[in-house]
Amino acid sequence: MLKWRYLLFFSLTIGFFFSAKATHNRAGEITYQWISGYTYKIKITTYTNIGSPNLADRCYDTLYFGDGGRAVVPRSNGNTTALCGISGPPSPPFDGMPITSLIKLNEYVTTHTYPGPGAYKMNMTDPNRNAGVINLPNSVNQVFYIESYLVISTFLGPNSSPVLNFPPIDKGCTGKCFLHNPAASDIDGDSLSYELTFCRGTGGTVCPGYFYPVTGGGTYNVNAITGTLTWCTPQQQGEYNLAMYIKEWRKDVDGKYNLVGYVIRDLQVDIGVCNNAPPMIRPISDTCVLAGSSLTKNVYATDPDGDFIKLTASGGSFNVPSSPSTFASAQGLSPVTGIFHWQTDCSHIRRTAYQVTIKAEDQALPIHLVDFKTFNVTVVAPPPVSFTAVPLGTSVKLSWKKPVCHLATGNKINKYCVYRKNDCNPWAHTICETGVPASSGFVKIGCTANLSDTTFIDTNNGNGLSQGTNYSYVVEAVYDDGALSYASTQVCVQLKRDVPILVNVSISKTDATTGLVFVRWIKPMLGVNALDTIAVPGPYEFRLMHYDSVTGTYVQVNSVTKPYFKAFNRLTDTTFIHTINTVANGHTYKIEFYARGQFVGNGQKATSIFLTIGSSDNTLVLNWQQQVPWTNSLYNVYKKAPGQTSYTFLNSTAGLTYTDNNLVNGALYCYKIESVGQYSDPTIGRPLKDTSQEVCAKPIDTTPPCAPKLTIESDCTIPTLLLRWNNPNHVCCDDAVKYKLYFAETEDAPLMLTDSIKIMSDTILTFDNLVSIAGCYAITAIDSFNNESIQSTKICVDNCPEYELPNVITVNGDGVNDFFRPIKNKFIKDIDITIYNRWGNLIFETIDPKINWDGKSSQMKQLVTEGTYFYVCKVNEIRVAGIKSRYLKGFIQVFHK
Repeated sequence: MLKWRYLLFFSLTIGFFFSAKATHNRAGEITYQWISGYTYKIKITTYTNIGSPNLADRCYDTLYFGDGGRAVVPRSNGNTTALCGISGPPSPPFDGMPITSLIKLNEYVTTHTYPGPGAYKMNMTDPNRNAGVINLPNSVNQVFYIESYLVISTFLGPNSSPVLNFPPIDKGCTGKCFLHNPAASDIDGDSLSYELTFCRGTGGTVCPGYFYPVTGGGTYNVNAITGTLTWCTPQQQGEYNLAMYIKEWRKDVDGKYNLVGYVIRDLQVDIGVCNNAPPMIRPISDTCVLAGSSLTKNVYATDPDGDFIKLTASGGSFNVPSSPSTFASAQGLSPVTGIFHWQTDCSHIRRTAYQVTIKAEDQALPIHLVDFKTFNVTVVAPPPVSFTAVPLGTSVKLSWKKPVCHLATGNKINKYCVYRKNDCNPWAHTICETGVPASSGFVKIGCTANLSDTTFIDTNNGNGLSQGTNYSYVVEAVYDDGALSYASTQVCVQLKRDVPILVNVSISKTDATTGLVFVRWIKPMLGVNALDTIAVPGPYEFRLMHYDSVTGTYVQVNSVTKPYFKAFNRLTDTTFIHTINTVANGHTYKIEFYARGQFVGNGQKATSIFLTIGSSDNTLVLNWQQQVPWTNSLYNVYKKAPGQTSYTFLNSTAGLTYTDNNLVNGALYCYKIESVGQYSDPTIGRPLKDTSQEVCAKPIDTTPPCAPKLTIESDCTIPTLLLRWNNPNHVCCDDAVKYKLYFAETEDAPLMLTDSIKIMSDTILTFDNLVSIAGCYAITAIDSFNNESIQSTKICVDNCPEYELPNVITVNGDGVNDFFRPIKNKFIKDIDITIYNRWGNLIFETIDPKINWDGKSSQMKQLVTEGTYFYVCKVNEIRVAGIKSRYLKGFIQVFHK
């Protein structure tokens, strides 16, 4: 009995609180839908409190399109009654639709044609906000403003805004986390993201004084992916304003995501006091489903208080035009179960997942609390079928049939892409693994032009494929929006072994004139899927072709001819040692095969390993290259250090580079590389090992020290300068031997070397009794190999010029004040002073800053008469920015006694 009285008290209290503010807008957003061309259907949605009077219950609303145009739009939902009249242009407005006993849904729908591509901000402003919004000072005098953003782009295609499926009517309690999720979905399949934003006022500016609600040490955020806004926890009963962005992103042909629009939802939240705990939805995992298959998921929710729970669901899968998903919502005492079911079809295929949002709402009094959970459903396209691979000489022809969804409307197959790897190891995709990931080992080798192009010939980019290698292939379908099908079944094939195959190109001697290259190959196989000696009778010839480096023109270097492969006098020679310069560059070989003088074919070319070495401080960096038709899995590095007579094993790597550290600068080190590889055909002997030429090099320090850090202390009054810097040997190196000091008189002049300091411990330099301290300084460090660091940050200091003149002189010869001289004279280059009598006649002039005027006229060479004289003085000051002029004007009183 006590509990029900407590709840009754809460109901009366909260009901009075909620109804007391029932006169203004509480939430809203603007959404739009592309119709055709540049024409869009635009809808203003507002949520207003039901009450009397209701100042925000508008029969018409004004929409600004963002292109300079606007429209007065009648309300289009609900019934036509006396509230809005029974007539109006062009049709009578409707009264709106109550969705709870306290809240009305209002929709204002119009169409608009934009002038062309561009970015447009459409908006609506209403003067009525509620009074007393806690996080919005003076809220009753601040307008209600909502805005949406539309990008019209011929490059990115037509776009409709997200649709917000859950209304903003959730309420909260102090001390309990408040949740809200708009359950946004995008008909175009664009990616959605969510951000918090501020309340917007006049012209879309931030409402003055607005602040995010107080959390009491908890959190206030929105999940950028699921869209769930979380406020943990409200501290004070009252009304709050929250706002969030729902942004949509579209990937272009370069894979970059572009913002194509957003919707701002502005919402009012009422926080009361309750003795209630929110329900909880069990987490739901993401999943994938093959288009045409069905998916069923059970959703479970409980309530810690055992309250009655209502489960609902929304999202993009419920809004598709064909075969939308369903949710058998459960209502009952905790626990409850809901069932999500979707019979998918080919029209549901798209790149992005469909996000489904589940809402659990308890029915406790006086406030219903909620929980949200989201999960993603990706509808995957079926793969191409009947995939085959047929070898054709040094190529492979691939063929397949269109997948079952090739007739799908809307998002259609754009092309097929083919992938290859050099083994037959099986790979199978996981349930949510579309396309062909890099982890599969496959590499994309090409794509077809369109849906109907279901063949592809692999020529290895015109270089031909290699005998002795197993090739696996898969193919995927690519849709207009970038969605990928599952990969096809894997097929494996090997070229006919009807030509000789190179297995070794190894440097056996390094010399510029008598170098040796060992070349070995294996003969064609005889029999099935090999050389048919009946169809291709002998005599047979092997021609070994060669060119320097990795590109060039082939020249024959060896030829062997025999009448048969079997029996006496058969063709058995499969090695050749080539004498050539093995220092300057690598070498490339191929074996051509002839029968009765007619070319039959050749295996793939193979190159020797060519090693180069780069030098740096105590380090040598080894790089090598080799092109072979087999796969090298490992490279062994051998080294001969100073004082050693033979090579020793140093290390192994799978890459084509190796760095040897902690060496002695100037000492000679020698290296060679051994490759270890194999063909994927197990009938070809393995491992295959080749050796590079030998290369020797000396580590040389080419790395400069880091720049010293310079500071300057200046004193204009003395004047003096104190320069300080750090020793880089204590920071980044160990062989800096001196410093170089650079100076420029002005900040725009280039820095010039002015001093060299050879004692590294000297890191302080003082300049005293300077004529000028103005100038700019920088310092560098030099190491033992004469590598100079970059200059330190340039630091400039300036003078503090002073120049002051007296106003009286007494030219009586007593040695006191007999001359007109400056009282202060510091950092002055020169002056230009002219002195005039009362009639404007020039009496004296000079450019000497000391002036030293003795009171005599320059023309008459006699003392001027007592009286007042006027001077004009141009003072040229020495500054770091250059010579700066200023002007002095004044009077001089001349006395004779």
